[in-house]
Amino acid sequence: MADPLEDQINLIIDDIDAGIAGKYPFKLRDILEHPLDFKDRQYILAEVDKMKADADAYFQRRKAELAPVTASYAKDASKASNVSQALADEVKSAAKDAKKAVVKPLTYAHDDDSDEILFVDKVDDALPKVLDALAEDALFVIDLTLEIDNFKAGRWLFPGSSGKNRGIFVSFPINPSGALDIAREQMGLALDAVKSEIVAQLSIEGKTPVNPPATPAGRTASRR
Repeated sequence: MADPLEDQINLIIDDIDAGIAGKYPFKLRDILEHPLDFKDRQYILAEVDKMKADADAYFQRRKAELAPVTASYAKDASKASNVSQALADEVKSAAKDAKKAVVKPLTYAHDDDSDEILFVDKVDDALPKVLDALAEDALFVIDLTLEIDNFKAGRWLFPGSSGKNRGIFVSFPINPSGALDIAREQMGLALDAVKSEIVAQLSIEGKTPVNPPATPAGRTASRR
């Protein structure tokens, strides 16, 4: 099965390459996939740095375009965070009445596909009764609440004596710029790795990377 994040990264690489077409004698995809093919270019490390700056500028433009949608996300995330806090109080109350412990582990290994999860976006009158039933049947209660962008995404699992996990998760919106942040970080790391690989290979060959000469004030450095 295709990795959605990998597919998005590939689309971003193509998008950046389209935007910087002709600016360099190689494409972003070329330098990422075959960095040593360009190790003998005189100022290759500086060119990679410039391409990294172009990539950063691309991500900044994309995030600016998403600003209205991101503002809507923040509003929805704040609402979900408030619901999570209210639900946390209800879960603690139900667990206390059922004399069950509430634990918050660093991690909890379980089969997500077999869990029975109820997603909610508000605390209505029926929910306390549902929590009471879940707590009564549970061995204990696991608090898996996450903090996302300084908001809380409430998640609780109720492992039953039969081995079945049942849970209640607060529906949380997707940050439209979150994937861009991840992609930007990965791109920066990948280009840093490209430079390291080139430097290592040049060192093996007994060569020293060359920095381009400083550009005099008022003049523009020519491309090589």
